[in-house]
Amino acid sequence: MNMQESIEYLSEIAKKSGAEQFDILAGSQDSKGISVFNGALQNTEISNSCGIGIRIFKNQKPGYASTEKFSKESLSQALSDALSNSEYTKPINTELPGSTTLGPALPTYNPKLESVDINCLLDTCLDIEKRVLATSEIKNVPDLGAEISSSTTFFANSKGVFFEDKRNSFGIGVGAVAQRDNIVKMGWYSKGGKDFDKVSAEQIAGEVITRAKELLSPRPIKSGKMPVILSKRISASILSIYLSSFYAENAQKGLSRLKGHLGERIANEKFSLSSEPLLPDLPGSILMDSEGIPTAALKVVEDGVFKSFLYNLESAAEEKIKSTGHGMRGFSGKAGTSFMNAVVSFGSMSKKDTLALFPKCLLINHLEGSSGCNEVSGEISIGAQGFWCENGVPVHAADNLTISANFFDLLKNIVGIGSEYNDSFSSVKVPTLAISEMSVSA
Repeated sequence: MNMQESIEYLSEIAKKSGAEQFDILAGSQDSKGISVFNGALQNTEISNSCGIGIRIFKNQKPGYASTEKFSKESLSQALSDALSNSEYTKPINTELPGSTTLGPALPTYNPKLESVDINCLLDTCLDIEKRVLATSEIKNVPDLGAEISSSTTFFANSKGVFFEDKRNSFGIGVGAVAQRDNIVKMGWYSKGGKDFDKVSAEQIAGEVITRAKELLSPRPIKSGKMPVILSKRISASILSIYLSSFYAENAQKGLSRLKGHLGERIANEKFSLSSEPLLPDLPGSILMDSEGIPTAALKVVEDGVFKSFLYNLESAAEEKIKSTGHGMRGFSGKAGTSFMNAVVSFGSMSKKDTLALFPKCLLINHLEGSSGCNEVSGEISIGAQGFWCENGVPVHAADNLTISANFFDLLKNIVGIGSEYNDSFSSVKVPTLAISEMSVSA
């Protein structure tokens, strides 16, 4: 059976199973990608995955099961497993959503992208590599690849809701090594989107060359507490680590320091954070969440005040309120929570403006891992590189740094916000953030 036939069959037998209600999530994902090194194709990878999962409610208790096989026997077994699993869960007093009218379709799928083949990806990557290696002080391009991925997801439930989501995108990533006076640095840049016609090998090469060379000739700085500018390149990476603090299910489990702080000021008044599922150009945009709830923009933090947690059906039922439409799950997992594009509102300050806020400050534009960060406590301890700046001007590069703070203190210490986002194809968009004080170990 194909995917839609499998959904119909699973729905039919689920209705006869004794379950009060159910929902079904099925999907497939395809990708093709290549990597190159030293002027030649290094690796080709083509993958495909698909599956179907069901969540049933029997005696108000949810049960989950899934299968990657689309035979009647496998589907029947999945239903049987879901019913058995429901015996071990606690009751949830919730009603699955009924049919509703959705807004205009979002441009999440570009059919032209499917015509971009492996040879096109290869030619683009070889062009990028050639341009990068032609630059002085660039010694190597050890990491260069491109991929095109596409997915189709179907949602159906016992209340008659049916939704299909189709999307595709490309991604190109390149890392280049630069050397000067026995100092070696690596710069990294990635480009993604849905329109491959806008890819410029010259632009991608130029950006990674800049990032590889800009941190050469570093000089030491003194350790201590100081103003720090988190550039738009890395500010989203830091926020991403702590987004789960805004999930209601984590607060209910005691895994968020924001529990009990709704309505309170948790950040500087310049800071606003929202979930924006209907923006056409971001990869997290979608009309319906994974539980059949229509999505809508949600203000999470507004002018520094904590306005709302993100809820799925189960966490909303725990507090006897409505879901905010942020349920997220794959066909093989239970329902979780997620932002549909986490967007920090940009301010009015240029890069020059943010640097001019302080007589002396540290501009961070490169992070090294996140092993020292704790999403529950909010602790930040992360390796970094950047520039020492004086009187609004970068003076010299600085490396071997560790920046430390607590995320929840950092939000209150924001004193300026940039006016632009990084150009990455990302579902987390954060402008440059000027922080009045962080601890820096050099």
